[in-house]
Amino acid sequence: MTWSNSIVSVIGALAVLVLKTTAARADETIDVRLGPITTVVERAGITGAGWASVVRVDGQRGIELIYPNHPDDFGATAGTGRSRSTDDGATWQQAADDRPIAGMVDLWQDRASDGTLVAFGIRRLPDPKLRAFPDGPNAPADAYVVGRSRDEGRTWDVDDAVISYPPEAGVIARPLPHLLADRRGIWLMPAYAWSTAGHRALLLESADRGTTWTLRGTPAIVSAIRSAGVAVTTPWLENAVARTSDGSLLAVVRTGSSEQASLVTTRSSDDGRSWSPVERLLVGDEKRPVAGKLPSLLLLPNGALVLLTAHTKLGCRLYVSTDGTGRGWSEAHVVSTASGGNTSMVGLDDDALLVFMPSNKRITCRKVELRRNAAKY
Repeated sequence: MTWSNSIVSVIGALAVLVLKTTAARADETIDVRLGPITTVVERAGITGAGWASVVRVDGQRGIELIYPNHPDDFGATAGTGRSRSTDDGATWQQAADDRPIAGMVDLWQDRASDGTLVAFGIRRLPDPKLRAFPDGPNAPADAYVVGRSRDEGRTWDVDDAVISYPPEAGVIARPLPHLLADRRGIWLMPAYAWSTAGHRALLLESADRGTTWTLRGTPAIVSAIRSAGVAVTTPWLENAVARTSDGSLLAVVRTGSSEQASLVTTRSSDDGRSWSPVERLLVGDEKRPVAGKLPSLLLLPNGALVLLTAHTKLGCRLYVSTDGTGRGWSEAHVVSTASGGNTSMVGLDDDALLVFMPSNKRITCRKVELRRNAAKY
């Protein structure tokens, strides 16, 4: 079985997702094994690790990484690059730039349950100094793009995507990977917004396969994070949302950039409409807080839930929730100390994934295996 950051088996079939994961026994542990670090690409314009997806390349399984290939992360420049691997990340070949949609500030791919490849692209972003688009708070009609391919990316149907968000509630700062779905097949996507009433992490919904988006719920707002005893020192409330092994949605939210800036979590049992009180994310037996930038979450088919974070001073780190619920986390597994930029990951098999890391105008990757073992006493 293969797996990717995708909406496979989730659209209209939540039960399938839960049943295909392996339930953890109380006496089980997970061994984390790190493979060698390999170079994906070296280019001057790289600003992050990009986003990978599982695709078909010449009839075989491949990994395609799409990454921003320009120096400004908020839209003064644009363009994406691509690299592909057909040996699970051991070697990489550069593919054509600006595909499948040209002129994007950022772009990622997911796969729908019917096999359709879905690409969501960002063409324009608000000015971070103004906390608004130059002509007002609302995004222009061509700010976002959605593409769909039914032939493994050879041809694409591309439409403008519109995010409807009340201007009195602020401005959408940035949509975020990855797409998932609720029990009725409605697509969901995390984002964050800027507002004079308080910046906030959002969950958006689309009932028309990505063309129009509206607000589903608000996992976290600055005032709620501060009420949990966590300082908020950044406007970038980057967040990841994933389905857990018990069927709930878990959100992990960034609060700052320093070593003291703790990630926080919140949970939804109604597909993102309402959320539990925000809590500081704690890991290991000693319940230590975790500092990190853009977080990533991935539920593997073996039942393990993986959290990936990175920090300039701490490097790239991975945490594991053995039972897949995200209610308890392992100590940190250091993937690399050479990268503190925004990282990402993609699932390969039941118990393996690839981690992508930016550093010194290059992107590297590392295979991580997570094998279940019965605890020894």
